[in-house]
Amino acid sequence: MSRLATVVRWACLLAGVCGLVISAWAFIDPTAFPQMRMDGMVPPPSPRWRAALGFVFSLLLVGYGSGRLRHRELP
Repeated sequence: MSRLATVVRWACLLAGVCGLVISAWAFIDPTAFPQMRMDGMVPPPSPRWRAALGFVFSLLLVGYGSGRLRHRELP
């Protein structure tokens, strides 16, 4: 079970780092994310807002994968 947890943490760390790079690039160059098409009453968020949300989510993945967001182990 601990091996599975280690694999999941490494996968989260790798996915988070990749997401940070892609989101940072999309935040600098908003044309990296194509504009969303929605026919609803609320307009879709801008590409910069989507990149910012992806950046925050990727930071959470990196935090969990590196062990900074895990709970302390109980005695």
